[in-house]
Amino acid sequence: MAHAYLQVIAHFFAKPGQGDAIVEPLTELAAATRAEPKNLYYEFFRSPLAPDHFVILEQYSDANGLAEHRETEHFHRLGFGTIIPMLERREVSSHMVSGDAT
Repeated sequence: MAHAYLQVIAHFFAKPGQGDAIVEPLTELAAATRAEPKNLYYEFFRSPLAPDHFVILEQYSDANGLAEHRETEHFHRLGFGTIIPMLERREVSSHMVSGDAT
């Protein structure tokens, strides 16, 4: 039987020239997020043409997964404390998806 999960798509646009500085904390955030109980998938991708632009794909086992992720120590420290201040802007959307998360 198919299971619904939350798909999150985030675009992070670093301040000009800050892309390199975001890679290490984003790598640490990704590893910590993958260990969260409701996280099914977390990967980020850096644009080869616009190195200050990152796309993050996340999947959570239910609709509350993202909200719980945003309350974690690692998100407060790395997301709010380190990465977000280096961004020019960010766009985050989330969608419930029916099917198997892979």
